Amino acid sequence: MRRSNARVSLYAFALWAVAMLIWLFRTRPATSDWPAARPVWLGLAWLVLCVSYTGFEHGWFDFAADIYEEDGLLESATAVVLLVCAALLASGIRRADAIDRRLGVGVTTLAIVCFLLLMEEISWGQHILGFETPDEIGQINAQQETNLHNMFVGYNQLIRLAIALVIATVLIDRARWVGWLRFSGLDRLMPPAAAIYFVPFLLYAHTYDELFEEVVGLFLLVYVIDLRRRLRDGA
Repeated sequence: MRRSNARVSLYAFALWAVAMLIWLFRTRPATSDWPAARPVWLGLAWLVLCVSYTGFEHGWFDFAADIYEEDGLLESATAVVLLVCAALLASGIRRADAIDRRLGVGVTTLAIVCFLLLMEEISWGQHILGFETPDEIGQINAQQETNLHNMFVGYNQLIRLAIALVIATVLIDRARWVGWLRFSGLDRLMPPAAAIYFVPFLLYAHTYDELFEEVVGLFLLVYVIDLRRRLRDGA
């Protein structure tokens, strides 16, 4: 199953890469069109996450056991990041609604999504409260936990790749998406142009479950902070 999924992932990525190359050839963006890579520390943080987790998976480095284990340091940090994102978005709903009611709905939706991701990460409170997994869920959950994402373990890499390719496509063709979203009043929800430098880390991270969560979590935190600033400034 894993080898078959890896083959499907490779074919899907190859088709996507060809489509992106054709698009870039047609649009012929000049070097001056690409945004400045700021902040540089964010790229370094993603790089450190990718290298360290890959080293952990392949035994290149020695890490303390509680860093990558279940409910360990980085998994707990991902949950905290999602909590912070949900709280920051919730506190920005009123400001977004004052700018545009449709924007307020969009920020509310993002806050709910971050909250749902948080609950999934902590297995809907099971990791904190320690309650037993219902038998019906335990039978179909790879880790016998009360969550949805461990019910699709055989297909997780394909799901992560699909998410990564959608996000990457939107970020690469950002200008067009901003134009489309402007008609619905949601263009402010698009990440800044420099977010395109997130794409290679995202595409690489999809091969590892926990690494994908960490890389996306860091991106979400920076995105939400930037969105809050733009809402405050009315930009």
